[in-house]
This record gives sequence, C-alpha cells and structure tokens, in this order.
Amino acid sequence: MNTAFTSPTAFFFYFLIVGSVIVYFILLFDKKNRQKINKVLTQAKDVQPLFMIKAAQYKMMAVKDSFARDKISSPSVELELDKLTADYDKGLISLPDYCQQLNSLLKKTA
Repeated sequence: MNTAFTSPTAFFFYFLIVGSVIVYFILLFDKKNRQKINKVLTQAKDVQPLFMIKAAQYKMMAVKDSFARDKISSPSVELELDKLTADYDKGLISLPDYCQQLNSLLKKTA
C-alpha cells in the first residue's frame, strides 16, 4: 500500500490540487472583473464622446475668433451660429451634427 503513495505520486496529486485551486481563483477573479466592466459600460452608454465635445468647443472658439478678428463679418453667419448654439443647448441637434455644422461655419468664415 505504501508503494501507491510514493513521493512522485504524492507530488502529482499535490500539484493537481494546488493547480486546480489556482485556476479556480483565476476564473473567479475574471468573472468579477467582467461584471465590473459590463456595469461601467452600461453606465457610460449615454455619455457623449469627450474628444468630440472638446473639438466642438475649439471650433466654436475658432468661429468666434474669426468674428473678432474680421470686423466686417456677415451677419447671416453670426445669426446661423447663434441659432446653431441655441438648438444644441436645447438638445435639438446631436453632437455629430453640431460638429458638422460648425465645420461648415468655419469654412464660411475662413
């Protein structure tokens, strides 16, 4: 009976049990992290892209700077800019459309 549990067999079962426990903890850790990531992704679903917001702010500053730089500017472009910002602030225009229309205003003022 002693020959069945010799040193190589005991080491094999020892490493088998320890390895199984380590794999179990790795899988448990992975499951918890996936749940956290899915929770964060569902919470961030409605958040507007930060870089697009920054780009829109820079475009707005560029349009306003072109108005300040050129004393003779078209009043229709200024009215269009005011209407555009008011519509965006009210939520009538999406962010990508707002950026696209700001691009067209930049082309008009350049």
